[in-house]
Amino acid sequence: MPTLRELTLKQQAKKQYITDMYNKFWKELYIVAFRRLRDEAQVEDMLQDLFLSLLEGDYNLENENAVRALLHTRLKSRIIDFFRKELLKINFENHEAAKSQADPHSSDDHLMGRELESVVMREINRLPEKMKEIFLLSREEMLSNEEIASRLNISGKTVRNQLSTALNRIRFAVRQYGSAELRPASVTVIITIAALMLTDR
Repeated sequence: MPTLRELTLKQQAKKQYITDMYNKFWKELYIVAFRRLRDEAQVEDMLQDLFLSLLEGDYNLENENAVRALLHTRLKSRIIDFFRKELLKINFENHEAAKSQADPHSSDDHLMGRELESVVMREINRLPEKMKEIFLLSREEMLSNEEIASRLNISGKTVRNQLSTALNRIRFAVRQYGSAELRPASVTVIITIAALMLTDR
């Protein structure tokens, strides 16, 4: 059984290792998070919480590549949770604004959350391969049309046309599912969540 001194030294070594990982991976994680959230304070809070979670959990921290993958996976989960909370906030504000006309069994209520995420994810997966790639670069990696065109060696017009077609197909699928009254802001957030869930990082 380890002594108190051994446990203390082990904890100190763990803290130092996590500090080293923070210094090494903070910048790339910040870029990933800021590209999606566009809020410096929110990103910094999220990253601080992310690294603190390594101290509290019993993770295998011996493999640097595994730690990097773990950080990206947990960051992605936190970003998805953030957007789900934003979706709840949007829906609450919409209901408050129209409380006198609100129907507790409205299509908005029925389609919020995971079910509609699944609808959007299925439709994204049905897109032609190149269109899907362009869409995910736009919505998941948050690249501009020009950046996508440069990366894929295609014209900006092609990117715009492909994105427009993809969004029309996704919105049509949402309407077909019964959400004609769904607010545009809600649809935008749901599409963002679905795109994140379909990617490795």
